Amino acid sequence: MRFCINISDIESISIPIQPYIPDNISTDTIYNELHSSESMQTMINDTESESDDKLYPNWAVTDVPVSFHEMNCLFTDYEKKYGFQRDNVRNMYDHLMTMLNSRSARMSPRLALWTLHADYIGGENANYRKWYFAAQLDLDDRHTPNSATELLLEEAKREWRESMEGLSDYMRTEQLALYLLIWGEASTLRYTPELLCFIYYTAEGYKENPVRGTCTSFLDSVISPLYNYMRDQSYQIIRGHYIRREKDHNAIVGYDDINQLFWDRRTIANLKLKGNGLHLKDIPREYRYLQLKNVDWNSAFSKTFYESRSWLHLITNFSRIWIIHATSFWYYMAANADFLYSHTNKSGEKIVNLPAKLSIIGLGGLVSVTLMMIATATEFKHLKLDFTKLRMLMFRLSMLFLIGLCHIAISFYILRYNQTSKLSLILASCQLGVGAIISIVIAIMSPSSLFHRRKSSRHLTCKTFTANFSSMTPGDRFLSILLWICIFGCKFLETYFFLALSFHDALITTATMNLKNCSMDPWLGRWLCKIVPVMTTVLMLSVEFVLFFLDTYLWYVIWSTIFSVSQSMKMGISVMTSWRTLFAKVPRNMFTKITATKDFVSVHLRRIACSQMWNAIVISMYKDHLISLNNLQSLLYQVQVTEDDQGDMVRELQVPSIFDINSSNKMQEYFPSYSEAERRLSFFAQSLSTQLPGPCSVGNMPTFTVFTPHYSEKIILSLREIIREEDSTTRLTLLEYLKKLHPTEWDNFVTDTKYISGENDIVIKSSEKDDLPFYCIGFKSSAPEYTLRTRLWASLRAQTLYRTVNGFMNYARALKVLYRIEHPDFAKNQKQQDKPGYPMDQPDNESERILDGITHQKFRYLVAMQRYANFDEEELANCEYLLQEHPNIQIAYIDEKPADEEGEPPTYYSVLIDGHCELLKNNRRAPKYKIRLPGNPILGDGKSDNQNHALIFYRGEYLQLVDANQDNYLEECIKIRSIFGEFEQESKAISEDNVYALYSNTNKVPSPVAIVGAREYIFSENVGMLGDVAAGKEQTFGTLTQRIMAKVGGRLHYGHPDFLNAVFMTTRGGVSKAQRGLHLNEDIYAGMNALLRGGRIKHTEYLQCGKGRDLGFCSILNFTTKIGGGMGEQLLSREYYYLGTQLPLDRFLTFYYAHPGFHVNNIMIMFAVQLFLFCMTLVGTMAASLPLCKDDNCFNFRPVSDWLYRCILSIFIVFFISFLPLFLQELTEKGTRRSICRLIKQLISFSALFEVFVTQIYANAVISNLSFGGARYIATGRGFATSRIPFSVLYSRFANQSIYFGARTMFILLFVSLALWIPHLIYFWITVSALVISPFVFNPHQFVLTNFIYDYREFLGWLSRGNSTRHYEHSWISFCRHTRTQVTGNKKKARQNSTLNDNRPVAVVPRAQLSNMLYSEIVMPFIQCLLFVACYVFYKSREEVDRYGALKTQVNTSVGSWGALGRILLIVLGPIGWNAIMLIVVQFFSVLLSCLKRTGFYMSLLAHGLAIIGFVTFYEIFWVLEKFQIKSAVLGLLSIFSLQRFVFKTFVAIFMTRELHHDATNRAWWSGKWIKSRVGHLAAREYICKIVEMTVFTNDFIMGHLILFLLFPFTLIPSVDKLHSLILFWIRPSKQIRPSVLTTKERKQRRRVALVYGPLFIFILCWFVTLIILPPHLFFMLPIKYQNFFKII
Repeated sequence: MRFCINISDIESISIPIQPYIPDNISTDTIYNELHSSESMQTMINDTESESDDKLYPNWAVTDVPVSFHEMNCLFTDYEKKYGFQRDNVRNMYDHLMTMLNSRSARMSPRLALWTLHADYIGGENANYRKWYFAAQLDLDDRHTPNSATELLLEEAKREWRESMEGLSDYMRTEQLALYLLIWGEASTLRYTPELLCFIYYTAEGYKENPVRGTCTSFLDSVISPLYNYMRDQSYQIIRGHYIRREKDHNAIVGYDDINQLFWDRRTIANLKLKGNGLHLKDIPREYRYLQLKNVDWNSAFSKTFYESRSWLHLITNFSRIWIIHATSFWYYMAANADFLYSHTNKSGEKIVNLPAKLSIIGLGGLVSVTLMMIATATEFKHLKLDFTKLRMLMFRLSMLFLIGLCHIAISFYILRYNQTSKLSLILASCQLGVGAIISIVIAIMSPSSLFHRRKSSRHLTCKTFTANFSSMTPGDRFLSILLWICIFGCKFLETYFFLALSFHDALITTATMNLKNCSMDPWLGRWLCKIVPVMTTVLMLSVEFVLFFLDTYLWYVIWSTIFSVSQSMKMGISVMTSWRTLFAKVPRNMFTKITATKDFVSVHLRRIACSQMWNAIVISMYKDHLISLNNLQSLLYQVQVTEDDQGDMVRELQVPSIFDINSSNKMQEYFPSYSEAERRLSFFAQSLSTQLPGPCSVGNMPTFTVFTPHYSEKIILSLREIIREEDSTTRLTLLEYLKKLHPTEWDNFVTDTKYISGENDIVIKSSEKDDLPFYCIGFKSSAPEYTLRTRLWASLRAQTLYRTVNGFMNYARALKVLYRIEHPDFAKNQKQQDKPGYPMDQPDNESERILDGITHQKFRYLVAMQRYANFDEEELANCEYLLQEHPNIQIAYIDEKPADEEGEPPTYYSVLIDGHCELLKNNRRAPKYKIRLPGNPILGDGKSDNQNHALIFYRGEYLQLVDANQDNYLEECIKIRSIFGEFEQESKAISEDNVYALYSNTNKVPSPVAIVGAREYIFSENVGMLGDVAAGKEQTFGTLTQRIMAKVGGRLHYGHPDFLNAVFMTTRGGVSKAQRGLHLNEDIYAGMNALLRGGRIKHTEYLQCGKGRDLGFCSILNFTTKIGGGMGEQLLSREYYYLGTQLPLDRFLTFYYAHPGFHVNNIMIMFAVQLFLFCMTLVGTMAASLPLCKDDNCFNFRPVSDWLYRCILSIFIVFFISFLPLFLQELTEKGTRRSICRLIKQLISFSALFEVFVTQIYANAVISNLSFGGARYIATGRGFATSRIPFSVLYSRFANQSIYFGARTMFILLFVSLALWIPHLIYFWITVSALVISPFVFNPHQFVLTNFIYDYREFLGWLSRGNSTRHYEHSWISFCRHTRTQVTGNKKKARQNSTLNDNRPVAVVPRAQLSNMLYSEIVMPFIQCLLFVACYVFYKSREEVDRYGALKTQVNTSVGSWGALGRILLIVLGPIGWNAIMLIVVQFFSVLLSCLKRTGFYMSLLAHGLAIIGFVTFYEIFWVLEKFQIKSAVLGLLSIFSLQRFVFKTFVAIFMTRELHHDATNRAWWSGKWIKSRVGHLAAREYICKIVEMTVFTNDFIMGHLILFLLFPFTLIPSVDKLHSLILFWIRPSKQIRPSVLTTKERKQRRRVALVYGPLFIFILCWFVTLIILPPHLFFMLPIKYQNFFKII
């Protein structure tokens, strides 16, 4: 017995991909002939019979409703009649025929035509039909009341069905062709689906026009005027450049505003022509199309929804969230705080009358009514009001006002006049009961339905397009309601006992505190004695409410995780089944769930079918070097040759032992432990145990397209990139790092390479020395074919486009395998061809040609490669390699032709190429299609516009959207047919009689499935701690979260790797939205659009794709900032308004907590930390200055401390609950050991610090966007983060986002710790420290001493550069100006002049609206200032109180005649005055020495040094004035910093004028060259800026040094870099990254830097320490008169 397997056998089993080129047709020939022929008709007639039968074989039958010839003639006629472009006609002809061919594979051609027409035009779910009923008939078949209008609707539906069924097949084809031709040339108008419906409706009327002849260009006459209007809303063209206008969303008439005009027949009827003012509706329908070019679009469009940058959107959209929480919080607090409304009886006892208590509690109804009134009032701000909307809103507002008035009247009567009578008790009881009912009703009902008459046919929005929600199954709806019952049930129980009841004693303590013995302050008197307890009580209530609010999200995470895990177990996705049992079921599951050959009765045939699939899978893994040859032999089905009794050789197929449940082999014998092969095969086996829709045959399956947008992502890594270090701080090459991450795969690759090299006689004999090059760089010969192998190996393990294309082209390989299984005869013929003697050297192997033809019919891959026309040579070469390896890949790109006249914009084209197109001399391909566009298609943030321009080139019925950093696997691709079953479009139950069938309210049409999601595996999870954390978040969201969201109707579209119903999505605005800024997170809008318009969104668990995630600290935070900024924009959008005000409560809650609620929760977490520390500051101030007792003039600290402990515990739980979903996900699918190990690895790698920092970045991104705007697409970078980033870069990147906030919070925590130390504060120290040090902790090689000294030198250079003759982008002054410009904006006129003079556009930064930034820039700094100043003054007023609480003197003389507040003002204004004087002096010398070259540098250095001296001097004075008492000094510094910050921020926000976009004023100030710079008129403004800058510079100087001082001790720990790398990269010490190899010159330079800047750093460290320690000792050495002087001050 022997096993017949060797390398040549493996190669013969492989599935080669040969380009499919029909015999007698060439795409290049078609394109050239098309453009050179006199008539398109001649070309069509010549090629029709030769090509169409082969391209569309399912349509090439005898009973087709419309022949190829008729179809071609129809498209040709439309080209002439409407003026469509030829390439658009050709493209849409192929598009339509591919669609019909796809459907004809599983139904008759006639039924295929009927159903396609129903989906596009006439069916119940067709968007055109919905538009026609809504905009032409003013009817809505889902929201029509039971009245005469319903009868009218039923009649209209019957007439519509009769008219649709009465159409001839040719007329159906005419309508489809016309719609597709309009859509194919619409460019950015594809974002406005109802506008396209209107154009189609108008164009279809023109068909009846008897006038014949060629029409003007459709693009120029119809599309371009509309495009120009859209473009001009956001851009102006200056010298051919598209320059953004300074307009925010509420001033831009966007795509949605334009589209919404066509929702209403009244607004359509108002369309007028230019000049004569004639209405378009007054022109006969057959002539209207010709007048579209004359429509006055400028006067037609206006805003329909105002996306004002305001926090009010949170109230409008999510009013029910605030009502639920605020009302229930009121009920809890009012019931437990009865001491606040008690009164004292004659005997001195405090009693509460029951009517009064019930009435106070019953005011919860007033709370809900008030919040709904506020939400309704804010709708006036967002909606464009007409009489109908105004009447509806006013009616709702009036009803709410009346209810609220009743509440107030009852409470006023009871509390003011009668608290004891029976009438009062009855009124109070009714108030409580009715108020509770009203609160529940307001919370449950959607705001749009509140007080809305059910019989009314008028709504605030057109519900056809904004509230056409798909219905849920009874089981899913029950699960959704049960989920929220569990969440709120646990929440209300837990918060009542844990928060509300425990808060009672603490609230009594502060609310009833009576302080009288404060010394008199010259400015404030004794007022603070009364106000401080009140402020403490208010802050405590605020903290309690925020924690009450956060608690809901905590229970949402817990219960959604539990429900999701239970769903996974129900589906069979768990580790409950052993791996042996799981793999033992694989052969049977593969046959029953993947193959469509259920008629195979023979066990032998079934085994062969399974063997072909399984062998193809494991061989693909072997070729990808995931398994070794030994692993391969143990996994393959192999032919066992034995000799029978007669001596004949018998061949038998042997099943691999992994499928034998009784086998004693261990898993490691089949694949390496914890390897990619183990993960993939385990998931494959596990996924087959779930329920899969039954597959159809390959011949019957629909055509689909994989669609990938690409901009500048790496295609294939170059040799230079993988074998050279990125920079001097990297310490290893990319190839070395990949070898450490994938050691087994590298060994397999080297073994394979050595074998190939031996075959080609490159290696004569093998030795360790000879093999060294292979193990180092993967090749020994520098021949391109060998270096390319190494490049591809690395590219397949990085986040490259090649990895994505290679992975998703597995669909073609899978279809070939499945086709062979379904056609055994074909496989036999192929084996016959493979026999010796068969002419294999023929250029076309017939079997492969057939397979390629079949796969090309069923599967297309489209890459929207936006920059292809501008690729450099390397990118072109890499792209060409892709086309040669996969010729059927289609690449769409934007071509730009310069204008003939200077100053005019260029002409743009959408171009398509593939591997069959002719290769030109410039290494580019000749276009297959080239369609002119009305202008630059990139008007938005890029990605969505790139998708939109290429969308016309997709083919088939379904789209799969993937990003350029994803991967796919053969074993997943063979399950693709089950995915199509999820769309529920099987043809078995469809007949011609019910294609246009009518559905009543009782027999509703099933909602179409719009999107089917799939799992993602984050293949970057093993790349260190940061990669694992990012992967964990993505993993839980892509599996656990989306699983339950889809089940309860809350899932949306997240871009990848979702499958889309192409017809549904393309007729409703496309696969994304593209208004610049507003639609930054473009993918999710397609999901919201589908949900609003009646589409269902599903999620599957049996299919997964690979996905790369950001790997470095900065790249992860860039992505976080982009997502957070995008969420800020989403909050402004009309989609959130529609969903928030119209969804049923359970679905609304799911939508909120799964999307905006996550970000609001992050804001609330950081707000809770800040608010809690404010509260603790007040408590600490009282604890430090008041005696601890229970009487008057003292502080009962025990109840408050107990409450503080519980609050800290609550915040801790809220933070760490984020680890729960990933832990349970891992526990469910990978077992206890792996889940615990992953959790422990993350915790010991300081992932908690990272989580805190990410939370702050999310919160800051949303707040910053709502305050200033400016959300934009951020290229995050997907490389391996192995390079060290300089300290100054990290500081400037995260200072505004987190470091400043963390430093302020840490200073507050310092006082709190000094005032009332409790061990619980350790957690807060860790949390707050994370906000400051996280960027540096997660920086590779941060603690290498030499690099640390280099960092210090770079930090000093960053502080000082950019003030002389040259501009530096990376400098402190640029950082400072950028921060200020975010508030002030830059000057318009200077911007335009620079654009005209330099012929280069300048970025537009508009001035932030004061109302938008009022909260973040003025209100919050003012509150902080008020709080800390009050605390300081109160603390000082208690200095003259003895230990028993008695007041020693009425006036505190120790603070001087100005009082505590005067002392604060002195220290605040002193440095400002000093800087103002010094700047005048320095400016005088700058002007005097302006002739010198480096005057600017030295003058700025002098001024900044003087600013630091002044700062230190005044703060040392304050240190002395406070008598060196640390608590008092720290509290005083908090007051000083907060007051100074409030003054500067308020001044900049209100009074500072706009900034120049360049820094000429800064350099002119320091160099004194005002005349030469021509900015002398701005000298006064620059002087004011410099006064502010001096203080900011001093703060940054001190802050940066303090962080460096904190990091410095860690650099002295031996082997700290190895330990740090172990934590950061998860690389064992035995595989540690080597130290940098430096040249002699570099070593000498480092030595010089260390000798200069090392001592300087130590000197400044000692100086800082001296300034704190030395003054207390020196002060008491001064003469008494000097000591008394400070006492007088």
